[in-house]
Amino acid sequence: MNSDEQRRQARSARHYLFDGPLTRRLQITIALAARALEFPTAMVNILDEDFAHTISLVGAGDLAASPREGAMCDTTVRSGRPLIVADAAADARFADVPAVAAGALGSYVGVPLTGRESLVVGTICVIDVRSHQVDEGQVQRLVEFGKVVEDQLDLMRRLREHRTAGTVAAAELATAIRTGQIVPWYQPIIELGTGAIVGFEALARWQHPSGQLEEPGVFVPLAEDSDLIIDLDLMVMRQALTDLNQWQRHQPGTRMSVNLSARHFGRSEGLPQIHSVALDAGVAPEQIDLELTETIPLITDTTSNSSVTRLREQGFRVWLDDFGTGWSSLEHLIRLPVDGIKIDRVVALALGTHIGNAVTRAVTGLASEMGLITTIEGVETHRHATIAHQLGCDYAQGYLWSRPLPAAAVDAAMASA
Repeated sequence: MNSDEQRRQARSARHYLFDGPLTRRLQITIALAARALEFPTAMVNILDEDFAHTISLVGAGDLAASPREGAMCDTTVRSGRPLIVADAAADARFADVPAVAAGALGSYVGVPLTGRESLVVGTICVIDVRSHQVDEGQVQRLVEFGKVVEDQLDLMRRLREHRTAGTVAAAELATAIRTGQIVPWYQPIIELGTGAIVGFEALARWQHPSGQLEEPGVFVPLAEDSDLIIDLDLMVMRQALTDLNQWQRHQPGTRMSVNLSARHFGRSEGLPQIHSVALDAGVAPEQIDLELTETIPLITDTTSNSSVTRLREQGFRVWLDDFGTGWSSLEHLIRLPVDGIKIDRVVALALGTHIGNAVTRAVTGLASEMGLITTIEGVETHRHATIAHQLGCDYAQGYLWSRPLPAAAVDAAMASA
């Protein structure tokens, strides 16, 4: 990396120097990464020209900035490839690094994190004071955790940018919702016991007039910062249920899952609107799953409790989404009378390790005790699907079966089934 490349890299990296509440979600991801690789410490570091800034850390120490020069993360960023140092004291490249010489750093595994400008901006790494052998499978697992961290960093960046951009960005999104540019794509939901498709999750996409397609991480955070999320939810739900009505002619038992913000609960017309959308589409509420998102805190007072109860009385099934990655998930589960839990894809990444299996088993065991059903998201291998089923998951979704598809692709598949 020459000086010009390093300056470009540093400019990109500065977009990801967060602190405070924005970085809280990273904690669970890197904690799972550390336990899955059997290392005591994990961190996310962002590197500018002079320093490696630790923005998230579990296992030891405090958040801090340290000189970039000579750091193992600097080598990882410069190469753009995973770096494995099994015994730092015996590695001529790093034996003189102060932490290594002092016996505070014995082994390191780091993988690069790429930012929006397609430049490496930092690393996710795990460290141990002792030497530590690592196999190829563990490195690949850390790469997968790195992809999740990249998504989370981009989400945090977009949240900050949207708040800075203010009314201009909000007005553009409001126009997109009003003119039908927000459309649902669909990911199949699989019954693990049979391998059958039992339904689809509707996932918002922004179809620009130019043909450009944007995924929800680009615009949903802006919507969730305001009541625009209400209009967006209803727009996606309306189209998704219209599509479902057509698909049920070929597969009558097919279900539809749609995301629902807690903001609907604070409006007198909120629940009647949701029920009306279902009736207008000709779909029975009994065939609809409403997934309560945790991107904004759920209201856990009597209003939310009564709202969930009313939705269930109307026939809807209500789920807690992203379970296992939000600090308040257990509180929500205790307070809200839901039907099911969706286990976050970060947990799926750790399947097959002691910690991943333990977390999944704990969630499914709790669900079973409470009479709830479970879906695990982000399943990408047959091995993980088998483990998830053995650990008690009822349903799953992920790239193993399909990426999200436009309605036309599902239409064709349903018609030929």
